[in-house]
Amino acid sequence: MRDDQDSRWEKIAGKLHGELTHQEETLLNQELSDPKYARDFKKAQLIERQLSDIEFVNPEHRKKSWDKIESGIGNLKRNWIMVILKYAAVITVAFIAGNLLNLHTPAKEETRFSEIRSPHGQMSKITLPDGTKIWLNSGTTIRYPDRFTDENRTVTLSGEAYFEVAKTDHKPFTVYTADMQVEVFGTSFNVSAYRDDETTAVTLVEGIVEARSLDGKTVAQLIPGQLASKNKKGSAITIQNVQTSFYKAWIEGKLYFDDQPLYQIATKLERWFNVEVEFANDQLKSYKFTGTILKNKPLDQIMQALELLAPIKFKHQINTTGKDKITIYKRT
Repeated sequence: MRDDQDSRWEKIAGKLHGELTHQEETLLNQELSDPKYARDFKKAQLIERQLSDIEFVNPEHRKKSWDKIESGIGNLKRNWIMVILKYAAVITVAFIAGNLLNLHTPAKEETRFSEIRSPHGQMSKITLPDGTKIWLNSGTTIRYPDRFTDENRTVTLSGEAYFEVAKTDHKPFTVYTADMQVEVFGTSFNVSAYRDDETTAVTLVEGIVEARSLDGKTVAQLIPGQLASKNKKGSAITIQNVQTSFYKAWIEGKLYFDDQPLYQIATKLERWFNVEVEFANDQLKSYKFTGTILKNKPLDQIMQALELLAPIKFKHQINTTGKDKITIYKRT
């Protein structure tokens, strides 16, 4: 009878560590249908959980480790504590053997992260480990791992970036911003998520994109030629049809404006040319413009072109120790 009990405890230890054959596990499961044997199995699981929280038992940690085991089982009922301690040796031997084997197993490589920042006045292009290409607009920061997991590919973005995502079956690519998530499998899209902008926007050029709330709930699915925008003060996402060329042209050094207010244009000029733009009065901010700005043109030339389109004038103050300043006045 005692031999049967010993055998059962050995099989319990084998089950906990995945060492039983299919036939042995089937027989043990039949035995565990007996409530008494099932209680023994639960006791063994308790000891195994305590052991799993402990480092490899070496001489330096042995007393500390056994103290933790004893404290974990100290609350068990006294009428079976001595029995369980006897058979704990079986489970403990299996645990230590597992740790000895782990000494010969290469440690899991730690994931490291890179953070790339494209300063104001500059643009950057990077290629991720999976082959995804990303263009970073001025004043943009992106954070990504040195290697992606088997389940997904994730990056974190603050600013504006254009993505050409390498297609990988069953391995989505997710962009996290401060206001939403964007998930794709392989596609081209633009994300604008500057912290000081009023909205976060996703423009789909090719493929399929899902826009999600921060808790992962899908709130919009885009098709090519659509833009999803979210005002940072609310939760609703607005979808509209757009000319996608307007939203990817910046990677070629062009900015398109279609009836866009001057204050929004000024914000882009601040990032592109690393300057500070100031308005003499707030009424000037509402003037709207349609046209194209080329980044390779001098800023003063761009401002002169804007002067021809609206009753404004500008003053360029050069600062040798910091950002230049552009002040916009009403032309009289």
